Amino acid sequence: MLKTLQLLACLVLFAAPSIAQDKKPNFKFGKITAAEMAMTEYPNDPAAPAVVLFDRASFTNRLSVNQGFQFEMERHVRIKIFKKEAYDRADISIPYFKDEKIIDLKASSFNLENGVMVETELSKANLFDEKLTRTRRLKKLTIPAVKEGTIIEYKFTRTNMDYDVPNWVFQDVEIPKIWSEYTASVPVFIEYKKFSQGEVPFSVATEEFRSATANGLSYNCNEMHYVQENIPALKPEPFVNSIKSYLSQINFDVSLVYKPQVEATGGAYGSRLTNGPPMERNNTWEALGNELFEDVYKDVLDATGTTATIAATTIAGKAARNERIASLYEYVGKNYQTEGYEIIWMTEPLDKIVKNHKGSPSELNILLINLLRRTNLNAFPVAISTIENGPIYPYRVTLDVFDRILTGVENEDKTITIIDASAWPHPVGFLPEEDLNKEGLMMRTKDDVSWIPLQNKALVRSALQADLAFDAEGKLTGAMTFSETGYGAVNARTRVKEKDAATYVRERYPELFVEGSFSNLKIENLENWQEPNIKGTFDLEATGFANVSGNKMYLNPSLGFGWKENPFKNPERKFNIELGFPRTTVYSFTFAIPKGYKVEEMPKGSKMTFGENGLLFEYFTEATDESVKVTIRRSIRQPFIAVDFYADLQQFYGNIVSKLDEQVVLTKI
Repeated sequence: MLKTLQLLACLVLFAAPSIAQDKKPNFKFGKITAAEMAMTEYPNDPAAPAVVLFDRASFTNRLSVNQGFQFEMERHVRIKIFKKEAYDRADISIPYFKDEKIIDLKASSFNLENGVMVETELSKANLFDEKLTRTRRLKKLTIPAVKEGTIIEYKFTRTNMDYDVPNWVFQDVEIPKIWSEYTASVPVFIEYKKFSQGEVPFSVATEEFRSATANGLSYNCNEMHYVQENIPALKPEPFVNSIKSYLSQINFDVSLVYKPQVEATGGAYGSRLTNGPPMERNNTWEALGNELFEDVYKDVLDATGTTATIAATTIAGKAARNERIASLYEYVGKNYQTEGYEIIWMTEPLDKIVKNHKGSPSELNILLINLLRRTNLNAFPVAISTIENGPIYPYRVTLDVFDRILTGVENEDKTITIIDASAWPHPVGFLPEEDLNKEGLMMRTKDDVSWIPLQNKALVRSALQADLAFDAEGKLTGAMTFSETGYGAVNARTRVKEKDAATYVRERYPELFVEGSFSNLKIENLENWQEPNIKGTFDLEATGFANVSGNKMYLNPSLGFGWKENPFKNPERKFNIELGFPRTTVYSFTFAIPKGYKVEEMPKGSKMTFGENGLLFEYFTEATDESVKVTIRRSIRQPFIAVDFYADLQQFYGNIVSKLDEQVVLTKI
């Protein structure tokens, strides 16, 4: 038999020295020390709005003659509040399943009043349950009497848990922790893989087999104990998709569960538990998708009710498949409000979502799939992890990685188009950037589960063209032409709908209007949301780009577009760089030379590349007696850059900033 210990190759464990008793916090509830009450800041991070004094959890098992093995987890947290920004730490949400219970719940705030510590306990009025889905719940509580200087403390036990070993996150994104501790006792009939990440070292990291006894039976458990101390908040850096992916944490994936069986030993305890036959468990993505489709989505996707009438009315007069798809997508996008949790589970029945005209992104996509099916189109759910939620690792088979359901629909040629119903007015098949996280798990039927790439076919391109003249005082006048393909077109339509076209242009090109104005604005294709592009024109009058000094005139030919400083100016970096999605930006500016002037100095053309043309910057110049033309092209082809190349990336962008700062020099003839 393959023992659990042999599966722990992902974390090198060590026997750390024991922690001195005087370093450990006092873990007894309500035993706040004078030093904790007196804290006005955390010395290791004086700007932090709060600090977690300790956060502890213990996952344990009990063997009952009647009920078999039972699992529970106790958690105990104490936090010091320094600033108002951390008041929301008193709002606690405890997730659990409907067959579980939250017991022994205690929560209080502690304040100094006239030199005396005063405890304010949680009242029933500040405690309630929220039903997320048919199987998932939230226990919500708000700890009272919180102000600057308060210590909040809460503890609870979650009982009747399943065999899954809970994960543990040692680190917080927003505030530091002084002490984070996790213990787990896992019977050997549960086989699991363990994955750790993060840069914070362990003060304690031990694992050993121990024998346990209950009701005359002996069995072996794997006992784990982990402690981290003085854990800094994981401060985000720019150009990182999911900061959660870098948190210090341990994750457990149960790969196999054996049915315990009794074996007589003749020893002092008479019998012991050994591993019997393996119990059925979804340890492949296909099996997981099969269960998810059959147990969660099948019935709601095939439900009729009011959706049949809505679908028939919406597609009336539309015979072509692509027209029916677009009209149903538009119906959901225009008529339903996106709100709620980012989870893949239904929180409300479909009829209630239709009645209230609102739902989570997953719920709106499930509604769209249902509507498509009512018109005899082959549509099905696609489970994804959004960019912010983090990557999906193929070796970690768990539903916990998913946070959104998208819509997959079959085209005439049997290809698949992926739609996010919550992303309207994105064109059909053009997913928002937050969805483009490599692959999604497509569930066509319970027996047809596979991965599908998440990618857009349409290019993402922005272009701005100018034909300008400037007078002897340096005032620029002329015509501007702009176009957006992809996300830029979606943003333009959205912003124009929210405000107006003039506001969109001012916000899109602020560089031009610091000392300028525009007129005669026209934008084409704004109403046709199915088209991936828009195009517009306006007339520009601006100063500030050309300066006269004596007999010379100095022109900034980039018109302020680009970077005025290096976006990667920090000397060091911890995390990989993620530059979003592949895209190209082109500026092409032609300037008529004022009469009586000639070109004295002109920036030279340049081409810069990073990596194997993963990033590209091109700068072209052309000069005649009548005009100067500058074309700037920036392309991102490979958005992901490993942090090992950070210094090279700094140099690359530094060279671009220097190039964009170069000027055209004109002199009087």
